[in-house]
Amino acid sequence: MSVFVDTGVFYAHHDTDASRHETAVGALNRVLQAAEYGRVITSDYVYDEVVTLTQRRTGSVADGIEVGKRIRGEGYPDAIDMVYASPALFDTAVETYETYADQDLSFTDAMTVVMIEHHDIDAVLSFDDDFDGVIDRLAPESVTDQT
Repeated sequence: MSVFVDTGVFYAHHDTDASRHETAVGALNRVLQAAEYGRVITSDYVYDEVVTLTQRRTGSVADGIEVGKRIRGEGYPDAIDMVYASPALFDTAVETYETYADQDLSFTDAMTVVMIEHHDIDAVLSFDDDFDGVIDRLAPESVTDQT
């Protein structure tokens, strides 16, 4: 199995004041530590979105840097693999964004769909139910930290 981690999980994991902080901590820790979830992946688009969102919401560049380090694995024991967009994937994401306009996906979400399909990733770990009916989603509430 493989799991793609979405923006909201990383953000809520980092921000202790976020309403979903405890859920995100439990879910992210679980997918990183339980063999049943396999490879944990995110993308350059999600990285951009998380770092920017964290800086904006917390008002701290240091918080943006810290969450970025976590995603890149700098100083953290758990590995998150990063996948990167290409011109061909970008073009496919544009098509996906337009195709699923009724799903209210952001462009980053459309790129996530494309990345998941391109890299044969099993599911997205996301609070965002806009993915439902498009790709398989693991709701963080359903993934508990049992360590």
